Amino acid sequence: MDRRPTLETRPPGLIDAVVRTLIPPACREHIVGDLWERYRSPWQFVLDAARAIPFVIASQIRRTSTLAGVVIHAFLLFVSFGVGAGRLWPAIAAVSGALLGFVLRDAYKCGFSISVKQVAIDLLFGAIGLVASQAIVALAFPGQLLPLRAYAVCLAGFGVLFLLRLQNPNLGAAVPRQALTLAPATREALVTEIRLFERMSRRGYRIEAGTGVALAGFFIMPLVNAPNWVMRIGWALGAAYALYVAVIVTRIQAPPMADGLEFEAALAHYRGELERRRHQVQTLWRWYLLPIVPGMLLITAGATIEAAKKGRSLWPALVMIALMAGMGIVIHLSSQGWARTLRIRIDALGSRAQ
Repeated sequence: MDRRPTLETRPPGLIDAVVRTLIPPACREHIVGDLWERYRSPWQFVLDAARAIPFVIASQIRRTSTLAGVVIHAFLLFVSFGVGAGRLWPAIAAVSGALLGFVLRDAYKCGFSISVKQVAIDLLFGAIGLVASQAIVALAFPGQLLPLRAYAVCLAGFGVLFLLRLQNPNLGAAVPRQALTLAPATREALVTEIRLFERMSRRGYRIEAGTGVALAGFFIMPLVNAPNWVMRIGWALGAAYALYVAVIVTRIQAPPMADGLEFEAALAHYRGELERRRHQVQTLWRWYLLPIVPGMLLITAGATIEAAKKGRSLWPALVMIALMAGMGIVIHLSSQGWARTLRIRIDALGSRAQ
């Protein structure tokens, strides 16, 4: 039954179009339907929409953004803007704007970004958020604008985010439990799921390996220009870590499943691969996170030494260490959650095999 009111009581077309545009697509029809049911006048319609839309957007952000994804974005943006600006407050303003652009993009888009074009649009929204934040800063606090050199460094940060979002289309978004517990009923459905898993895994590994090589090359510049040996060693360890990641993710790739396997054999192969992936994810802190710690600590220590020589405040180093620790904790908790998700899927497939 159509819940929409008659033509005589519907809101003006322009106002309705603007309200529809402001509501995230995932819940647009439901919210607009409720607003139409309460329609009495254009002014009352606008007020109702103004009261509802912020809560709708916040609710959608909670569904499409996770703590792990937000922290990873914030950390990478803060490092790139902080290095480029050389000061804390301009970096914070820039990170806030870019991060808002990313989370709003995730709230308003339909589904995950799985193609180069879609991820490029994601980054465009982040850039729009950055520009908007700088426009506000220019009006309110002109002295806290990012210097021009910061934009060159932020390109590198956006490049890393591009690869990261392309590698992880959901970037920590929760998978519906029903999708995890529903086992494929036919061989064709099982093979389709396995081939998708293999294709996404290969793409992720290749992107991560390429990113590692690119970062190792990028770290050469700060390594050569480092003002002291502590930072130089730190950047050298960072480059070595990036190459280590490129090598290790290449080695952990598994060959694709052989063609022609029957249902039971394909199911056993798939469960084995998921078990192997679960072990990798569960031990991520040991083989992926810990090796980066020495280099990052030495870079921070070297920057602190230079700040002390110039008489600058040392508390930004504490902020950086806190950010690194927070990012490590969030990634570890997220990886444990992903390991539990894989366990649910493995158990669901196991029940199908019995």
